[in-house]
Amino acid sequence: MDETDVMEVDNMECDVCGERTFQEREGFYYCIECGTKKEQIRAVEISAEDTFNDTTKHSTQRTIKKPKIKTEENDITSWEFYNYVLRGFLQELLQMGAKPELKLMTLQVWAAYMSRMEVAFCKSNELGLPKLSVRALARDARIIYNHKQSKRKRERSDRKFQQPGDERANWREWRKTKRKLDESGYSGKDGELSESTLHASQSLKLQWSRNARKSLKEHMPLKHLDEHSLDSSGSMLCHKLRPTAGSLTSFDRHIYCLNITKLYVVLAIALNQVEDNIQLCDLLRLIDEDHLTSRNMLGYLPENVAAQGKTLLKQLEFGHQKDKCRYKFIRHHIAQMSRFIDMNGYQQPDLEGLTQRYVLELNLPPQLTSYVKSLMDVLPPKFAPIHGEHIYPRYEARVMAYIIYVLKLLFGLDDVKERQISDSAKTINKQLSQIDAQQPLLFVYTDWMQFVELRKVLVSHYSESFARRFGQSTQLGRKVDDFLIKERKQQEQDFCINDLTPTMQRTRENIAILFETLLKQQFGQSSADSLAKDHIEFQPSLTPAHSYFKRLLLLAGESELSVHIPSCMLVDHTERQLDPFKQPSSLLADYFAQHDISLRVEELACREDIQSVGIFQAISRLPQRHKEYRANCDIKTQTWIEELRRREKRPDFVFREPVANYGRQYQRIIHERAMRREQLERGNPFSEFKATPKYLLQMHNKEVPLDELASIQAFDECNMDPLNVPLELPRRQLEDSTAETVEPKLEYLSGQSEASTSQSQSEELVLKISNFDCWLLHGYLTRMTESDKRKVRTLFPCSFRWLLDTCAATIGVEWTVLYEQLLVIEVMFHHGIEDWSNHKNHLRLKYNIMNKDMNLLTKAFRDMCH
Repeated sequence: MDETDVMEVDNMECDVCGERTFQEREGFYYCIECGTKKEQIRAVEISAEDTFNDTTKHSTQRTIKKPKIKTEENDITSWEFYNYVLRGFLQELLQMGAKPELKLMTLQVWAAYMSRMEVAFCKSNELGLPKLSVRALARDARIIYNHKQSKRKRERSDRKFQQPGDERANWREWRKTKRKLDESGYSGKDGELSESTLHASQSLKLQWSRNARKSLKEHMPLKHLDEHSLDSSGSMLCHKLRPTAGSLTSFDRHIYCLNITKLYVVLAIALNQVEDNIQLCDLLRLIDEDHLTSRNMLGYLPENVAAQGKTLLKQLEFGHQKDKCRYKFIRHHIAQMSRFIDMNGYQQPDLEGLTQRYVLELNLPPQLTSYVKSLMDVLPPKFAPIHGEHIYPRYEARVMAYIIYVLKLLFGLDDVKERQISDSAKTINKQLSQIDAQQPLLFVYTDWMQFVELRKVLVSHYSESFARRFGQSTQLGRKVDDFLIKERKQQEQDFCINDLTPTMQRTRENIAILFETLLKQQFGQSSADSLAKDHIEFQPSLTPAHSYFKRLLLLAGESELSVHIPSCMLVDHTERQLDPFKQPSSLLADYFAQHDISLRVEELACREDIQSVGIFQAISRLPQRHKEYRANCDIKTQTWIEELRRREKRPDFVFREPVANYGRQYQRIIHERAMRREQLERGNPFSEFKATPKYLLQMHNKEVPLDELASIQAFDECNMDPLNVPLELPRRQLEDSTAETVEPKLEYLSGQSEASTSQSQSEELVLKISNFDCWLLHGYLTRMTESDKRKVRTLFPCSFRWLLDTCAATIGVEWTVLYEQLLVIEVMFHHGIEDWSNHKNHLRLKYNIMNKDMNLLTKAFRDMCH
């Protein structure tokens, strides 16, 4: 062996042993260590005749590109790709605790969608091949029907000015011909198919779905469409077989364009049908927290398919899709999907279980769940589809609205009442702690507000998605750390799955070096230093705020965290007492009486400036009329300015009291309809209403009628004995706004007999509670502009605005969605019931409201409640 034949080839090593020294024989390079032939490199001899000059004969290296032969196993259609991803998402949900029935239900919903798309499970398909949809991908047409899309090549700019017989042009053509000959000879030796053989394979006529033919018919005749379907080479350039998204209707664009959003919609429908604990808001939160994300999408594919991940995602146009979804967006897509697959309806989840979960998430006492359940038993929500049969109901928002309504009844939420109640509870808790440290304390609303707000800050320090949902600002360094962790996970997955070329790997390493340099310049640390920080990776949970904070407390006891947890955050508000605020009880008073302390319960009325019911209304703009304007050239400047000042701009938003009434004729019609309805009810033996007996109560040396007491006792029927008065029926009387005979504050002694009240006590405590009268602000939020919604927020008390934003962020919806559900409850309980006293196991809805504003509100929200 001649020593001159042995050489080192730059940037090349043996695939078997890693040797970098090769020997050239017959134009190929062989490893001197193991004798393996290097297939990608050949030596080509160039003579003087080839170069058109007198250059001596020499050899050079040339890289031979193998023709890319893809097998049928590696080529998958877009439907098969999303089928793999859907299965991966389903496995993730099952690992998070979803019901096992979810797997079968997801298959049924996905099969129904594929059947309507005429992709699979379609009996009318004769060939058995999937039909192309409205915006079919070129990849699907190539894989299924062997149709290729011709590429429009731009003409080189230098060819316009080249002269015939140019030496450079001849040299370029010779190299191109020589390269094709070398590639054909290389492929022929290995026994592989050449490029010309691939083109010779049989192609089929394109099959279009019914909706696709209907859409393409608007652009070309069906006969011409058949000609395009037979054009396998893509030589016809007169029409595009893929219409733009803007030319389609909203329904066609959202349904027939397969993307990752459809997978979320299928999972949301399947979760509802199996009545799983994971609701729609929980699914969106899991997506936002990257527990279900497209970052791990290639891991759901088979290894031979995932090896072509970059090319696959590019051909599927995955870069144009959005990974995150909003509540309003996905509800709209669920409605369209259920209409498309012809669903019968939605399953109502367990509202009581949902209430328990939200009460735990907000760290409220569990007694609040029983209060909410009793309200639901009085007027059960039905979620009637008034906006359409396929509109997804707002189950989560309705349950959270019940919790807000109960807190509003118990504490007023008018910036004054809740503070007075909390101050009195603090005083009593202090006395209880001095007497017995094991005695359960009263619930303090202001302390709970501080606890929830600090919990937001602490958890947001370790969770970027949690901070983004609650609107908490975090340090920029924490955001960078969260981004680095996600990128590091995706990088590990890419290196394990994708077969990166050395050029791509060097490019990625250069970008990483540049990023590390910028990171050190900005923060003075590298990505390796960020790993040393106390990063916490939270597991998926249905109560994220509660679970995440409990884990922070556990880690704080074991190791040191970068944040300090104050002592007030160690208080468990779920163990506090809430019953004394609901109704007066003698248990607490008797306990203090054993220690010579008297307890006086005082009911607080609502603030005087917001006792009336308020109405907010967006005024519709008048249509602009075309008028003829003529310029007045003789007008003086001062006169023109005065005329402008006299013109008042019509407001877009008004706030007023409900004072509008109907005319006499329409009031007579309403009264006649009410009398006719009462006669029908009297003749019905199943609706016998009995009047509640009248009682006079002796209070402060006055006889006060029991039915005129300003107190709403609409909770658990087992504990409906607020004043120890024998009643035949439990009283659920809401306060009438016209009642003026009741004093704003009622003071009485609880749990003390007349003999014990006359005795002098050494100390007296005052427990202030609400009289269950709350402020009301009603209106329509559906067609209001964003500026008008901001004006409505200014009318809310600060404490109520904070609670509304916190509860809305907890379930991941906007505050307008939650407040609209709260309006449904308030309007029905305060204006939609005929008489709370005259009923027995049934409620009678009110239809004879003479106030026009209240009647229109009741009609609108009565349908939403039922």
